Amino acid sequence: MRASLLVTNILAALIAGGAAQAADLASKPVTKAPVAPVFSWTGFYVGAQAGYGWAQNDFSNSVDPLNPTTLSVADAEFSLDGGFVGGQIGYNWQISNIVLGVEADAAWADISGSGSYFNGVAPSCIQSNDACSSKIDALGTITGRLGVAFDRILLYAKGGAAWATTSHTAGNTDLAFPAFSYSATTDSTRWGWTVGAGVEWAFFNNWSAKVEYNYIDLGSNQVTFNFTPNTFINPYQATVDQNVQLVKAGINYRF
Repeated sequence: MRASLLVTNILAALIAGGAAQAADLASKPVTKAPVAPVFSWTGFYVGAQAGYGWAQNDFSNSVDPLNPTTLSVADAEFSLDGGFVGGQIGYNWQISNIVLGVEADAAWADISGSGSYFNGVAPSCIQSNDACSSKIDALGTITGRLGVAFDRILLYAKGGAAWATTSHTAGNTDLAFPAFSYSATTDSTRWGWTVGAGVEWAFFNNWSAKVEYNYIDLGSNQVTFNFTPNTFINPYQATVDQNVQLVKAGINYRF
């Protein structure tokens, strides 16, 4: 009898203790595991870029403005290539996984090349046997961007306006009779359009890196070569068609 009573008391004590412990646990707040914040591309950013570009220059419709009825058959097609370095600034809005943005960039460039006209008889540059040369000194774009975000990876396309400052040089160096030498350089800033695509990766906090391709079409533009000295040759005009392709790598910091 005493043994049964002892066992009953022990069981009662255990049950009472368990109930008290359960009540104590229930009164304590449940601590949840921390949830990582959702990454967002929204915000302003600035950055730097560098890359390589190549271009195509087409000269046509060369004409002497002092004798406009005389149309030259001289044409030239030659390529340019070289590097560039610059920066960009922009803003992104992220809606779900869609990212909309605007961006402006500009770069100093050394994209150059040379070639010769062919006048139907022999190569010539305007009226000389020397090669024509062209050099893109600076370029930039103002574009809208549309992308799809996969967390920290952004795939995007872009399009808008583009510009480039290009210098063209022509002339003749006469080693036998230096007095008969002449040359001219003309500079112009031309506007056109651009399309492109790229991928950007947010690799650390507010920092991201990108790789991008751009195609720029600057259309047709008339340039005039005012030769110096002009004693032996008149000014010449020509129509220039130019397009540029760029491959760039860049880094951005988002605010």
